[in-house]
Amino acid sequence: MGSDAAVAETVGLIGLGLVGKAMIARLVPAGWTVLGWDIDSGARELAADLGAQIAEDAPAAAREVRTLLLSLPDSAVVTRALWQEGIGDALQPGATVLDTSTGTPADARSNHARLAERGVRFVDVTLSGSSEQIARGEAAAMVGAPAAEADYRDVIERFASTIFFLGEPGHGCLAKLVVNLVMGVNRAALAEGLALGERAGLDSALLLEVLRGSAAYSRVMDMKGERMVQRDYAPASRIAQHAKDVRLILELAEELGAHTPLQRAHAEVLRAAIDAGLVDADNAALIEVFRQAEERE
Repeated sequence: MGSDAAVAETVGLIGLGLVGKAMIARLVPAGWTVLGWDIDSGARELAADLGAQIAEDAPAAAREVRTLLLSLPDSAVVTRALWQEGIGDALQPGATVLDTSTGTPADARSNHARLAERGVRFVDVTLSGSSEQIARGEAAAMVGAPAAEADYRDVIERFASTIFFLGEPGHGCLAKLVVNLVMGVNRAALAEGLALGERAGLDSALLLEVLRGSAAYSRVMDMKGERMVQRDYAPASRIAQHAKDVRLILELAEELGAHTPLQRAHAEVLRAAIDAGLVDADNAALIEVFRQAEERE
């Protein structure tokens, strides 16, 4: 490991997709050195263009830093990266892992306990917000740890304007799943409503303004409304990723015996979007499921 001064200024980042690149866009201009890694060579190249340094591999990124950010598809991938791909062994005692991946509370608790035995702190720091919001520093962070222990807060504050400390390992993941349940249903309702209004002859842009000024308003309208109206589906967040989140939500609900009929209906709409070839499109493309269904009728 390098000198203490060098380590203090360097953050590791494993996972250089949409969210990872947004983090780089926030950290590098603020003076942080980002040492990144991704299995995808194209993602590595784009991250380098944004100013990140690229490690030789994932363990190398972990070995050289005291703070390691993870931005991976889910907690199963996180667990595999830690314990099968060498990251856990590479981390130095005293290091902190900030896991921003959406995953299960059980996995977060398990990884926290296993890394604690090695003198490494693992914190689930889930984020609510698209990659665009993260790149503007406007995400909300849900942290599975007490605020009193958050000496890593300066890192999170680069991309989160609001931070909720939820006290216990896994609670960041749990809160993120609940947030995504509510947000996803709101987004599906917006898509369904706009498509219905279009079919009835209302101007969709004007209808969106009506919705924003009514009791139906939610922030989803600001995030995805214009994209739905303009059919702009360049991904800031992907349908495939949210479908994965919904699967985790439904698995949690089944485990707890919770009743989630709206989320099950939402899962069917997402499945239809994927079947329609929209798997890598922005979540705003969900409206096409309703538009296309109406065209077939």
